[in-house]
Amino acid sequence: MIRRILPFLLIAIVFLLDTSLLPALTDFWLVPVFGLALVHSLGLLLGRTRGVLYGMIMGLLVDITVSTPLGLMTAIYALMGYAGGWFGRVMWRSRLAPVISATVCFALYEIVMDIYVVLMSLQFETGLLLRSMARLPVYVALVYGGQFLLDRLLRPSRSRFAPR
Repeated sequence: MIRRILPFLLIAIVFLLDTSLLPALTDFWLVPVFGLALVHSLGLLLGRTRGVLYGMIMGLLVDITVSTPLGLMTAIYALMGYAGGWFGRVMWRSRLAPVISATVCFALYEIVMDIYVVLMSLQFETGLLLRSMARLPVYVALVYGGQFLLDRLLRPSRSRFAPR
């Protein structure tokens, strides 16, 4: 029962942290988007379908509260959840799956967001790409640590396929 409720509870807590608490406390450029790391970690652990579901929920919440075009964050979060589930399925035995998937997915996320910022402001800053790539190790560390923590919380104590 708790395994079904816990992802929604985590999404609500991280959403409040991302949209209200962290912007009020700091404007430091290295602060990551914790919701994106959570959705990616949930996708790694729970699969593509549930990763997309949790990504859509978190993305819609972010789209409603943040001033980005409606649907941009929903699509990004859903794709992150799907990509996490895909990497989790393809590389399910590898300990490097969270590192490789987080590196690829968050690099693409930062590039997409940089393109969005450049198109909205109609000017290119060289520091923008450098700051984006400097956040990449923070995202990788978040996903790697978060994946093992969530694995402890969300995995059942025994397999339902094991003999009794």
